[in-house]
Amino acid sequence: MCDPVSLTIAATAAAVGGRVVSGIGQAQQYRYQAQIADQNNRLANEQARDSIENTNLEARARYRELARIKGAQEAALAANGVDLNFGSAADIQKDTAMTGAEDIAQIYKGGNQRTRGFDISAFNARSDAAANRAKASGALINAGFDALGTALGGASQAVETGMRVKKLKTPPAP
Repeated sequence: MCDPVSLTIAATAAAVGGRVVSGIGQAQQYRYQAQIADQNNRLANEQARDSIENTNLEARARYRELARIKGAQEAALAANGVDLNFGSAADIQKDTAMTGAEDIAQIYKGGNQRTRGFDISAFNARSDAAANRAKASGALINAGFDALGTALGGASQAVETGMRVKKLKTPPAP
């Protein structure tokens, strides 16, 4: 059988070890979450780039369609002998250009809104990663302080136990 002081020291050592291992495990979990947030940041940035590219492709397609419509209008008007620079013919061309410009503006507006959403997601993921890295550091620091507090408490208890055992072993004075 072990003496009470040795048992107290052993229990304290086990508790200190448990605190340290727990802190390390928690820090590893936070680091893993930071890695996931970093990956989410990369994906959101890729989505933002794709959104910009897709918006530009959509706008170019609308510009081509607009040019085709204007060309067809001019050809039809000219084939009928209408002067393209005056009156209704000029108004038709202006209306077509205005409608096309509005469509293109809406394409860019929608693309900017989509891209902004991806940019916000990327920022949030970067913030999550930074927060998780800070939590990982905090978990290790807390584990150190918890282990130290446990060690000091155990040492104090071991001293008290040792003093009680010593009193019990000391015969009373005659």
